[in-house]
Amino acid sequence: MLRARTFLNKSVFVLLIGASCLSQLAFSADRPRIGLVLGGGGARGLAHIGILKVLEEARVPIDCVVGTSIGSLVGGAYAAGRTPEELELRATKANWDYLLSSSLPRQLSAVRKKQDDKLNLVGIELGLRDGGEVALPSAAISTQKISLFLREMTFGGTVETFDSLAIPYRAVATDIESGEMVVLKDGDLVTAMRASMAVPGLFPAVTMGSRLLVDGGLARNVPVDVARSLCADVIIAVDVGAQPLSRLQINSILSTADQYTRLMVAQNVKPQLDSLKSGDILITPELGNLSSADFKRGKEFIEKGEQAATLSLYQLHKYALPEAEYKAWQQEKLGRKISPQPIQEVEVAPMRKVNPDVLKEALDVQMGEPLDTFKFHNRLAEVYARGDFSQLDYELTDHKGSQKLTLIPLEKDWGPNYLSFGLGMGTDFEGNNPYSLTAMYKRTWINSLGAEWKSSIRVGDEISVQSEYYQPLQLDGYAFIAPYVRYKSSPVSVWQSGENLAQYRYSQSQIGVDIGSSLTRFGEVRLGFKYQHYDAVKQIGENLYPDAVAGDYGVGFNVYYDQLDHLYFPGKGDSFNFSSYYALKGQGDFKPYGRTAVSAVHAFTLGEFKGSLTAKASYSDSHGPFLPDYQSLGGFMNLSSYRKNELIGDHPMYTKAQIYMPVSLLGLSVGGSYLGGAVEAGRVFNALDKNNEGWHYSLTGFWAADTYLGPFYLGASYGDNKKLRYYLMLGNQF
Repeated sequence: MLRARTFLNKSVFVLLIGASCLSQLAFSADRPRIGLVLGGGGARGLAHIGILKVLEEARVPIDCVVGTSIGSLVGGAYAAGRTPEELELRATKANWDYLLSSSLPRQLSAVRKKQDDKLNLVGIELGLRDGGEVALPSAAISTQKISLFLREMTFGGTVETFDSLAIPYRAVATDIESGEMVVLKDGDLVTAMRASMAVPGLFPAVTMGSRLLVDGGLARNVPVDVARSLCADVIIAVDVGAQPLSRLQINSILSTADQYTRLMVAQNVKPQLDSLKSGDILITPELGNLSSADFKRGKEFIEKGEQAATLSLYQLHKYALPEAEYKAWQQEKLGRKISPQPIQEVEVAPMRKVNPDVLKEALDVQMGEPLDTFKFHNRLAEVYARGDFSQLDYELTDHKGSQKLTLIPLEKDWGPNYLSFGLGMGTDFEGNNPYSLTAMYKRTWINSLGAEWKSSIRVGDEISVQSEYYQPLQLDGYAFIAPYVRYKSSPVSVWQSGENLAQYRYSQSQIGVDIGSSLTRFGEVRLGFKYQHYDAVKQIGENLYPDAVAGDYGVGFNVYYDQLDHLYFPGKGDSFNFSSYYALKGQGDFKPYGRTAVSAVHAFTLGEFKGSLTAKASYSDSHGPFLPDYQSLGGFMNLSSYRKNELIGDHPMYTKAQIYMPVSLLGLSVGGSYLGGAVEAGRVFNALDKNNEGWHYSLTGFWAADTYLGPFYLGASYGDNKKLRYYLMLGNQF
């Protein structure tokens, strides 16, 4: 029915065009100038694209565009020269969940950040200023990725003034200090768009000169007066704002707050709509229950916009041009489309801590050539992923055929000290109930080369404390020196024939220094010297082995590579870790020994399924029940049908193949929920329990969710030991 009505309206429009063609030929020579006003409304503003499609089909020329918030994004891209079809393609294909999140793909993160993933820290990072005050981020979501998206939407360029765009353009923002409306008419185009859409508390405010700018909807959500003063004899205004809630809908704290925002915006919209004249046109799409956050429903919004504009064709026809004249207007507009200009100068805005030369070195902009936005944005993302900035933007300033690029790094204003926390707990329903509480402290940019001090403490069944001072030796960070101290203590159960006969407390202390090279986001190589002390003391049970106390010092070598897209639920990428240590001298009746360990993971995707292949092994020529950095098998995803530490020996080998499928369950998950299974195999040589010599196997099934607090698992496993074990965990506690 709706399609039929749309077809009927368009048919009527064609007849009206034909009937008034002669009068239009006379009219078009001295036609009224038409201003398009695109209002704010979050995702609802994607309806603007559908309206633009109908305006072009109807051959209605637009002489200027004024937008607020989402209207400034759609209007700015259209004014830069994008067609409605191009806008529709990008809006419907965009990964909005990705664009509206602060995180970047894990592969881009610096290797030191990837190593922190193993601590299972909650994603909230508290700041601690040097004066001792605890601070929080000023915005919930970084617009880092949206900015790069908008750069592509606007051809990676800018103009001296927005009057020089394909269509003259204005973006409307609000001065958060005074509440005044600010009309942006020149400078960097994307910066103006970001300022107009910077919802306070959600997105970071934008500094322009002495002003701090936020979403224009606070001052003028449908800026009719701005368009009229800019160019317009006739206004086509589009209002996509959400209507006030009814009394029955106001039934919670959230709905009350929502109503407050709607009423505040409505108060500045009403005077603007009341100012419309008889020749002006107001288009209000019927968006129903579609909300301002439904960006993934872009196709529906665009269709709603088309429908609303089609219903207004009877008003639009009087402003239509004959086909030949409209094509000439379009060609003229196309000739003014933005194009990137050569970069002649690069400048870095002042920073408090970070060395600007580090940015210039990393980003490597070529002078005298147009900016290669694809390569530059990739490098920009890599630098941003290091974690030093809440935002890493840039501006382009046009200077008559060339451009100046100004990097605008926004250092985290809640630092320079950062605190992160994590927790974990689990049970195997057989009396083993491990738990952990973790805290990490990090101090960044201690000096101009980017030195960092990072310490963490974990308490629970296992206790660990570690602290490292990481000092880059050059601007690019490829070489570094890192002194450290570490301590860990954990219970070790000794099993014989499936029975827990004793429990020891194993402790290890280390102090050392590494020199190495960072492969940025890919990994690092380390060579170092360390001293370590370790002991194993029986706590309960039989005297199976005497208490052991020993220490030694030696040299170690480590290669670490990590390009997995997720630590726990990867779908692509690989990781590899090789470590070796040779003890040169030790306490008591010491014999030199060596130890080598290797592990590798390969992740893959097969249609809707994701999975990974894992292999790890270690070897040591030092023999005894408790080795330095001893390893064992048993526990969830470590030969799951066996209890934790049930298989202890000189050098274990383990392999696993797992596969999991995303499922829709529990809206609390961050990255998704999964149903999966794994096949595991492993063995230890010279096992403490001689009954456990040889290879062992487990089949494991699980439901898992990537939650805000870390990975959550509910799993079960059955193996060659004829045991069925169950696991419930937050974080990998086994």
